[in-house]
Amino acid sequence: MKKYLFFIFAFTLCFGGFSQITEQYTMWNQNHYLVNPAAAGNQDYFEASMGYRRQWAGIKEAPKSFYATGHTILNRPKTHQLSALRISQTKRSKFYNTRKNLKPYFKHALGGQLRTNEFGAFEKTEVTLTYAAHIPINRDMYVSLGLSGGLHNYGFDQSKASVLYDNDPIYDAYAAGENSNQLNINSGAYLYAEKFFVGYSALHLLQNDLALADIETTTEEASLSIQHFIIGGYHFQLNNDFKLSPTVLFKIAESTNQVEIGGTLTYREEIFGGINFRNEDAISVMLGMQVNHLLRLGYSYDYTTSDLAEQSNGSHEIFIGLTLF
Repeated sequence: MKKYLFFIFAFTLCFGGFSQITEQYTMWNQNHYLVNPAAAGNQDYFEASMGYRRQWAGIKEAPKSFYATGHTILNRPKTHQLSALRISQTKRSKFYNTRKNLKPYFKHALGGQLRTNEFGAFEKTEVTLTYAAHIPINRDMYVSLGLSGGLHNYGFDQSKASVLYDNDPIYDAYAAGENSNQLNINSGAYLYAEKFFVGYSALHLLQNDLALADIETTTEEASLSIQHFIIGGYHFQLNNDFKLSPTVLFKIAESTNQVEIGGTLTYREEIFGGINFRNEDAISVMLGMQVNHLLRLGYSYDYTTSDLAEQSNGSHEIFIGLTLF
């Protein structure tokens, strides 16, 4: 029986467990679209982002995650093209005053995501498209409803796996099996204004069964449960130069609940730093800067506080944001 434990553990943690079926990203506050499809189009410009996370460095075959996202307003007025000029407080205030004079309008937004996640011999690739409708409540506030759909591809890399004994039936089944392609649907709601945001999203609405090989499974770990995300934050303008943004993220799943509380201090819309606490997991610090009106960079480090602290050197994450037009 011991020779089966590796595969059961790895498969459960990578695809059945809450922590890895939805990849962990510390810098979600730089890209709300990562955790809520309704956030597509929450800026007045086309935003593309990329991120890479190396989780639990020091542990062999620990998770590695990558994403690329892009989203924009489809019916954006030409006057909104100035929104990319955010590299100083002066320019931001000048644009915001212009924006305040614009009449609110019903926005249609489109977005797309590509995500990959590797854990040991298991791999997951996800491609989704998103539509979001932004309904004006008043001149400064919108509520958005978003729906995304796409494909999940689950695979097994035989070259990265080994067993204690030859002719292991579970290993042979995975090695001989084909990649699994499954449809996925996510939804969300998102209320936002210049000074705050709050959102709710539900992922894996179809609750697909996981099947990489011809092995009958009856446990709950072999299927995806709906996962709920609640996010919120407020921007306090301390003075002309500094802005403080406390945030909170709740993750709720069938077997696991997690809360993340943090805060980010931003200087003149150019440099930011922050700290996050994730219960039973990690304490994180992040730094970043708006290099120019096109490029934003960020890095975060998670100090592991869970039982993995003795084996892990922490987690590293990088973020790149692009304002294309």
